[in-house]
Amino acid sequence: MGLLALLPFGTSGCFDRQELEQQAFVSVLGLDKAPGNLLDCTFRIAQPSNPSGGGDKGGMEPLAGKEPVTIRARSISEAMVLASGSIERTITFSHLSLIILGADLAKSGVRQYVEPLTRYREFRRTVPVSVSTTTAKDVIDAFQPMLDTSITRIADGIALVSQRSGIAPMCRIQDLMAGMEQPHENAIAPLYGMNQYVSKQEQQLPDKANVDYQPGGVERLGGNPVDWMGAAVFQSDRVVDTITGEDNIYLRLLQGSVRHAMLNLEDPNNPSQPVGIELHKERPATYRVTLGNPVKIRVLLPLDVDVVGIASGIDYSDRRIRMQFQQDLKKQFDQHAEALLDRLLRKDQSDVVPISRAIRGQFSTYAKFADYPWEDHLKTAEISVDSDIHVRRFGVQIESIQKKG
Repeated sequence: MGLLALLPFGTSGCFDRQELEQQAFVSVLGLDKAPGNLLDCTFRIAQPSNPSGGGDKGGMEPLAGKEPVTIRARSISEAMVLASGSIERTITFSHLSLIILGADLAKSGVRQYVEPLTRYREFRRTVPVSVSTTTAKDVIDAFQPMLDTSITRIADGIALVSQRSGIAPMCRIQDLMAGMEQPHENAIAPLYGMNQYVSKQEQQLPDKANVDYQPGGVERLGGNPVDWMGAAVFQSDRVVDTITGEDNIYLRLLQGSVRHAMLNLEDPNNPSQPVGIELHKERPATYRVTLGNPVKIRVLLPLDVDVVGIASGIDYSDRRIRMQFQQDLKKQFDQHAEALLDRLLRKDQSDVVPISRAIRGQFSTYAKFADYPWEDHLKTAEISVDSDIHVRRFGVQIESIQKKG
């Protein structure tokens, strides 16, 4: 009888449990390079909200009036230990929704910082990773969402918008790891930057108008002081270049990772006016690579096009000029895509598409493929893009608005 009475105490597994109110949930983690080979870890802390309290704010909410916490340490794990001396709850990353790498840290190499992210069980490998144009701390401090109140939904919302528009890539911890481990492949991560007009609280935009697709350079008033667009280009574990949001739309079409995208090209008959087009991917791009010296890379990309705006008012729906219109759009697209690939492959020697997957079948073993000097051959590669653009539709109105008289 005594043994039976003691048995429940030996089988219980809840003696060391932690209640929700005993944990500090880190929703955003920022990593910045610090003097003396140290690391500045910035924690944006959230807490669970009570959905039974009314409204639709269930989930993880930011602590009202609480600023992010930045701790200087030798590693992320040490920062967690030091945080326990000033935060009255246990730090946990089980609900981490975003990791932001500071610009200096990303340019110097992130391998030693990604290592603990892959070992500690609380870091899920599906957590998104981004790069700041300044410091991660600045971005986290200034970030003020316009619509979402749930801190865990913000990163998901940004990823969904970026996926649909193509203006920024999607990068997870596992994608960053693959770019460091897989031969001849590299990663790209979305860029976050402080908008120079919103952060200065200016009441008007500059007189000299400029359309900029870079984070921080978008001319706008109001809204979130932080922009996200464009991408940081990695070579192994270092950022070697950045591309604009417009460049990223082309890149994602070349990757086949976006099905629909909207671009504004020059009107062939009036270059000062834009033509808005919506691109629909018919099927993924085909890469035909001929190994040799030089390596020849040809990209075939079929695209369906809807014309959504013609500012000049020219009637391109006329069959007599539609074919020339298609050829002019194709020429602009091919030139931009070729220039982008030339920059990434030849200048940066970073295969982020990656095109190297198209040459695997030309090697008898994986070891021979891994040993092939792909990056050296990219320096002199001949690159051509051949898009097959078909203008199918002109929106809900076929002809342009006609002037009176």
